Amino acid sequence: MISVAEAEKRIAAAFSPIDTEIMDIAHLAGRVLAEDAVAADDQPPYPVSAMDGFAVQMADGAAPRRLIGSAPAGHPFAGTVGPGEAVRIFTGGIVPQGADAIVIQENAAADGVMVSFEASACAPHHIRAAGMDFKKGDLLAPQGKRLTARDCALLAAADIARAKVRRRPRIAIISIGDELSRPGEERKPGGIVASSGYGLYPMIQAWGGAPCDYGILPDTQAEIATLADVEGDMIVTMGGASVGDHDLVRQALGTVDFALEFWKVAVRPGKPLIFGKLGKTPLLGLPGNPVSTLVCAVLFVKPAIAAMLGMPHETQVLTAKLAGDVPANGVRQNYMRAKLVRRDGEVWAEAFATQDSSMLSVLARADALIVRPPQAPAAKAGERVDVIPLDGY
Repeated sequence: MISVAEAEKRIAAAFSPIDTEIMDIAHLAGRVLAEDAVAADDQPPYPVSAMDGFAVQMADGAAPRRLIGSAPAGHPFAGTVGPGEAVRIFTGGIVPQGADAIVIQENAAADGVMVSFEASACAPHHIRAAGMDFKKGDLLAPQGKRLTARDCALLAAADIARAKVRRRPRIAIISIGDELSRPGEERKPGGIVASSGYGLYPMIQAWGGAPCDYGILPDTQAEIATLADVEGDMIVTMGGASVGDHDLVRQALGTVDFALEFWKVAVRPGKPLIFGKLGKTPLLGLPGNPVSTLVCAVLFVKPAIAAMLGMPHETQVLTAKLAGDVPANGVRQNYMRAKLVRRDGEVWAEAFATQDSSMLSVLARADALIVRPPQAPAAKAGERVDVIPLDGY
């Protein structure tokens, strides 16, 4: 068996950033930039008023000013503000030449011809300087960043209409097992519903991949060997990776062009895990128990997708206090399903009493995984432990 860290490292190393495509700004949210987004101009491109009021020269003090025009947003005043003059201005309006302060309308009295105010009402800080938000040449979003809705608004403000992003990697997912049927289908005698793929599919989408469900293959070498015909940037199988008489994935792959990288990882849940290349396509064989499938997806599928998207990847690990005692751990790194609660200003992790790898009800209620290193001694309530949050996968 190899360690979790070694398995993650070897999986990620098998992938390179994939090809790119140009996307419209309206469809960039959630996509990963393939090149830096750089500002082509200042924002704002010229000084603008932050308030409704009057643009004046501060040196004139409290002397009344003659109104010589107006500057609504989008309609700049064409002249220059001189001594004793003022221009009616509105939020977003360009500050006219000659003006260096804004008197907000609440602090001024105007009759359509003249405007007067206290000297203290002149405020240069009501002017947003050119380039206050960002300047020409500023890096707005780096290559490898997954764009948020906030990033999209920023790029739009920079007049970036389209951007080069990584194509969503195509992830083929296949369930394996004679006993499996889809939800809503007639159940086979002694059979169960195939559930793991319905968790894995949205996970892959959330991580930036494009999942493609290839359905269920029966437990025969001939059928499993048809994986060689599957197209995608990565193939992920669920089930058939262990050592039972009907766990035939390794044997079937031995009949086609498959180069095994490793089998078995010191992880709990999920020891039977296959990784290698089927022709030129990386294949990851996940264990069949649904909790094992989804926990291993967090640990190994997510970094593979990140590598294809050219993103730096590091599993998010936080610390929390144990809400209850946990026993000593064995030789495999254990990921215990847990609930996080905030109490007395601290984050506490409460491990579920049942940690069976078939218990989806427990995983659904969990919002974190407590990381227990190999051979970790028993830990008491109140001790700090590492946790991996599950919210947002």
